[in-house]
Amino acid sequence: MAVIVAVAEKVGVPRSACQLLNTSDDVNKRFLCGKFHVLVTQTGLFEHTPLIDAALETIYARTAFPEAADLLNEIAACTQISVRKSLIPTDSLPENLKTLSGVESLAFCEAEETLQAMEIARLITAIIVERSRPDAVFWAPSSFLLKPDAFSALARASNHDDLYLLPNPYGQQDPETGEQLIGMMGIGSQWLTGYRVEVLPCRLPPEYLAEILVAFSKFTNKSSRLIDDGDVFGREENEKIQVIYHEEDDDGLGTIELKVVHNPKFGILREDVPTKYVRYDEDLNETGSFTDGNEDTELDPHDPVDAAILERLKELKEEPSSQELPDVRSEEDFEQEMSALDRPDQPATPAYPETATPVSPSTASQVHQTIATAARRLDDTRIAGKTSPSSKRMSVAELRDFVKQAQVSNETSEKVGKKHGFLAKLFKRKADQ
Repeated sequence: MAVIVAVAEKVGVPRSACQLLNTSDDVNKRFLCGKFHVLVTQTGLFEHTPLIDAALETIYARTAFPEAADLLNEIAACTQISVRKSLIPTDSLPENLKTLSGVESLAFCEAEETLQAMEIARLITAIIVERSRPDAVFWAPSSFLLKPDAFSALARASNHDDLYLLPNPYGQQDPETGEQLIGMMGIGSQWLTGYRVEVLPCRLPPEYLAEILVAFSKFTNKSSRLIDDGDVFGREENEKIQVIYHEEDDDGLGTIELKVVHNPKFGILREDVPTKYVRYDEDLNETGSFTDGNEDTELDPHDPVDAAILERLKELKEEPSSQELPDVRSEEDFEQEMSALDRPDQPATPAYPETATPVSPSTASQVHQTIATAARRLDDTRIAGKTSPSSKRMSVAELRDFVKQAQVSNETSEKVGKKHGFLAKLFKRKADQ
């Protein structure tokens, strides 16, 4: 009882709301912790359920735990831990009682309470695993079949998405080229987002696809909201991943497709469209926003530095802009590129693995840089050629830093006596005009 109370308190359930139910016995322990019904039992015989069979087929189980299938055939006993809302199993309730009770009292309807229930199950399971040293651990929500040490490491990690979400790659052959493409399914995403989440087969590395799934899950969990259909998100400004919603399947679950529409690192570039950017810090608190091409909406006209930037930007907009010549390839470069396309031993597209490589649970980097809302659908994806360094835009923060560095005394400025640079052109003195 002390262990259950300690776990409940850790997830925010007060000690006074925890009690051992009278239906408990030596092999079945039932606890009521606030609105959660916790059951720890050893009465059920181990059997191969469809969930177990599906777990054995995952890439992780086949590569990191290949002896699992033989081991499970020899298991004689198992301990089951479950956390639910209803004291009576939902399957045992008659339909009329389910209707009277309401779905809110029987099922987890919000991500917050779902995560709270999984945290209770995770902590209790971790304690039992460390004390009993079982042969294997099966985490049902994400079909994760693990060795005890591997489970303990994931259960104690700071990023629980590594346990709650299992990125599982699958292959598909391109019907036109015969090329092997890799997709990635996020097993367990339905408990975190209410949707299946996947990346459709593509030429991107499977490790990167796994990072995308974990990054999306982390954002939705920390922000407690879903990204709208058609919007894009990214961990940095050069990464844009579109969120596409698909209709529900027969089981009532819809699917969220994550599509990489911009990442120069992998040669994927989309044309610029009017975009609203929202910035987040490491805790996913909104820190600011601006519309692409209209950064001055983030500037404060009452701040001296921002006011100077706004005034100069206004002047620059009124000045005629010089027309830059496009970066044109020479005929020799063009002929070399075309001849390369005719050589079968030099494929024009990047080479990727033909078979899925093992993907271990990966921790995504901070998802705090940008969340973008596209003004139109981002279907015009193209392979990038060469981008000009001069096309990189300066952020408002960079402009502020430049202005502060440029605020020197007249005496110091006169001693320098060098040719005017970028700052001199942007913030020229009024006295010289």
